[in-house]
Amino acid sequence: MNNDEIEMVAGIRPDVPPYAPEAKGAARRGLAAAATGRRPLWRRPYTVMLAGALAVVAGVTVTVMVTAPERGVGGTEVVVAMPKIAPMSATEVLGRAARAAARSDLAPRDDQFVKVESQTMYGSFSGMGTDAEGDTESESRYLYRTKRVIWQSADGEKDGVLKIEYLEPYAYPGWPIPQEAHKDRGTAWHRLPACGNTPDYMRTDYASLRKLPAEADGMRAHLYTGDRGGKSKDEAAWTAAGDMLRENYMPAAQRAALFEALGTIPGVDVVRDAEDAAGRRGVGVGRVDQTGVRADLIFDSETYELLGERGVVVDEKAARSPAGSLVASTAQLSVTVADSPPEVKDDTTGCP
Repeated sequence: MNNDEIEMVAGIRPDVPPYAPEAKGAARRGLAAAATGRRPLWRRPYTVMLAGALAVVAGVTVTVMVTAPERGVGGTEVVVAMPKIAPMSATEVLGRAARAAARSDLAPRDDQFVKVESQTMYGSFSGMGTDAEGDTESESRYLYRTKRVIWQSADGEKDGVLKIEYLEPYAYPGWPIPQEAHKDRGTAWHRLPACGNTPDYMRTDYASLRKLPAEADGMRAHLYTGDRGGKSKDEAAWTAAGDMLRENYMPAAQRAALFEALGTIPGVDVVRDAEDAAGRRGVGVGRVDQTGVRADLIFDSETYELLGERGVVVDEKAARSPAGSLVASTAQLSVTVADSPPEVKDDTTGCP
């Protein structure tokens, strides 16, 4: 797998954690196995939980000036007003979200597609590996922003489609914005193949989610099932929950059970005044993991509808970005059901 291929996959699956050198090696081995007729054991879904988490420092405002590189690409200024810890517990907020979820009534048939429109901002990371000649690549980071529309098969058995509209990128806080940040422009369409090699416990199609437990204890057990990666079981469980929610529709009973189960994961708490990528404000429920960033699910403070996610740096040494920096933000704008996705021709996107 070369850098162009890694960047292509990152563009389609924006919220996958950054490729470390060892991850690049594993990806290359996976592609080599596929080329020789041997499939990797499973593929990550196209929608994966934010890696990291959000700072909780009451009453602090952080201003970050990002210096422009010598190429002449302009810098940007990032200002984040840090939220205060809310007086209510995560269990209380998630309980209200569970009751709100139980009232939802979207019910796609197996032959239909779940269509989700969203806006996203994620970090793009490159370098610090070696190129084909064995030379060390310089590291760069930036925040790439998109509007996305995804059509995913309700039963997971049919190819989906992804439309990406590229927005103006931002500098990653503390890093100069690289020239490569501006390479993606306009609108791109991709076919999302139904590869059929995802383990049952990691499937996120509507038909599979409908079979999951509809009560909190059973859902919690599911979140801790199998090898999901991550640096801890708790981190992996939080990530698994995001995989089921993001760019997706989870059946009402299972969604309610999931929200209740999330309140039992160690380290989960509530912050007030969280804002999604569309500027909608709510309360954030999240946890800090070992990346130095805190990831929050953002809920409307009145309806407790899930609005989106965000990530803010807590530990600047671990994250290599100033504390208080906003490094990820999403907004789920609409979820509907479609009989079929648009047709995409001559797309080369294959199974990871």
